[in-house]
Amino acid sequence: MADPTEINSVFWNEEKKSWDHKMIQVEEYHGFVECQQCRRPLSHNIKTGGEFKVVYVECGCSRREK
Repeated sequence: MADPTEINSVFWNEEKKSWDHKMIQVEEYHGFVECQQCRRPLSHNIKTGGEFKVVYVECGCSRREK
């Protein structure tokens, strides 16, 4: 499986008082941490904008049918 080139991250938006999403461009990919419940990625270790970051995403547990 190829490393991702962009990740749809989730973050808390203080102004809206809710979760929001943002596409992050990935320069280097260094793996992920999986959710203990659903075993899907919960966060990714990446390099973007010249900095190493931990980017959080919605795991399978948070994806509910609407």
